[in-house]
Amino acid sequence: MPTLTMFIDYDNVDPALTRAGPVSLTKLLVPAIPASVFAKYNTLRARLYGGWRVNGALTVSAQRLVPDIRSNSPTIVSNPNYSPGKPIRLVVELAEGPIGTSVTLQETLARDRTLRKFRARASPWTECHNSAGSCGLAHVASLTHNTSCSTPGCTTRIGNVLVRDEQKMVDTLLVADLAHEALVQRVTDVVVVSSDVDMWPGVLLAAHSGCNVVHVHTKHGWRTQRHLINTLSTHTAPRYQQLSV
Repeated sequence: MPTLTMFIDYDNVDPALTRAGPVSLTKLLVPAIPASVFAKYNTLRARLYGGWRVNGALTVSAQRLVPDIRSNSPTIVSNPNYSPGKPIRLVVELAEGPIGTSVTLQETLARDRTLRKFRARASPWTECHNSAGSCGLAHVASLTHNTSCSTPGCTTRIGNVLVRDEQKMVDTLLVADLAHEALVQRVTDVVVVSSDVDMWPGVLLAAHSGCNVVHVHTKHGWRTQRHLINTLSTHTAPRYQQLSV
């Protein structure tokens, strides 16, 4: 049964679109698939990429998605842009390891990572609504990751105090899966849902291998940057199509 794979960079999607759950999100994305592509397939496999595991256990965000996936997938959907109205089987899954293997990546979210090499933008900041240009955050304008505590003898730096949770291997997993589908499975079509430029090498590789890539940007009106488009050749450009949600 012909299967079309949709690679969704889940954390890159606007929260307004993910609020209803992963299956509803995928249904919203179905109309973005060109009718000429949709007509070739009986199954749509939507793989969701994110930091799904810490110490081998599902993260809280993954746990929130699993019930919806188990309850509402597989399901049947149709594309309103495909005039015959042919239904297609939709399967939604968390991307927890490389396609073609039984491996589960156990550490795709690193917690409490220190902030490295950050600095404040030069002021005045365009986002500030104070017409006088005096922002309430002006006191942070001179801060960097290397700013130290003013207390004598204290060696604490801001980069050690401010932390973030950081995805690991997620972008490379998506690109690796793209490469597997294009080079090993020799598929003719893929759909990539992301506005992250880190995905571009995978998109470019798929197009160079003869695969047609439908690239769906996750923010309305967004377009692929010109310097990336310029990496497409006369051979690969016809294989790349972009649109936005």
